[in-house]
Amino acid sequence: MKRKYYYAVLLVVLSGLLFLILRTEYAFNYNRGERCILAEAFNSSGAAVVETNINACAVSTDRFLDKEEVMEIAGLLAARMEIDLAESERVENYSDDYNQLSIIGKNPHGYSTVIIVHSMDFTDIEEGPGGYETNIVVDVTLGWDYDSLLETEASIRQAIEEHIRGVRITSCIIGSYVENVPEDRMEGIIYSIFQSVNALEVERAIYDGLISISAYTPRIEQYVEMGDSRVNLNIAMRYNSFEDKTYIWLGSPVISLEY
Repeated sequence: MKRKYYYAVLLVVLSGLLFLILRTEYAFNYNRGERCILAEAFNSSGAAVVETNINACAVSTDRFLDKEEVMEIAGLLAARMEIDLAESERVENYSDDYNQLSIIGKNPHGYSTVIIVHSMDFTDIEEGPGGYETNIVVDVTLGWDYDSLLETEASIRQAIEEHIRGVRITSCIIGSYVENVPEDRMEGIIYSIFQSVNALEVERAIYDGLISISAYTPRIEQYVEMGDSRVNLNIAMRYNSFEDKTYIWLGSPVISLEY
């Protein structure tokens, strides 16, 4: 049982699913319209783009996948994401009640991609949760290319939903300023971004030089519920003294990367 929990924790770390916050409930409607509102918000920041990330996951409790099924699904996802299996790194763990295959590679556009298919059988564990749990995670880093964000989101969602329905997706654009942006100016930048997409602040956290503010905009239909509030845009800023740069993260519905 400890081994299973270890692997489950490892899965969460690898997939970057930091948006699975306690007391947060999800509402899924992935139609963001013809325009990418997250990209529009980033464009108003004045920052230089550093990286774009998409993290998607889906969970099923219907059945346990054996080794062959895990390998087949991972292979199909790799093909859909145009990953060359021969050139990719693989991390594999197989047993009677735990099967996991991770594929780490790049597609022809140079996008770094992590695919994880993970299945656990709890039925024979005394005092355990019982039942099954199968997870599919696809994490794609687009580099500087956020123009293809919506298209890539749609491709990932379609690929996963061929195996498990109900995909949860978070996207994040990271930018930087080649200077030490003071805290008051950080807040000014964040509120300027919110204004550009008609977003209103929901809650904030400020600690150790980091500003993180969550907001809601009606222009993005996907959201998460935090208590009685809806959130679908999260902006964080922090100065990095080692690089002498200030970084900005824009995530929707929240930031799913460590910052």
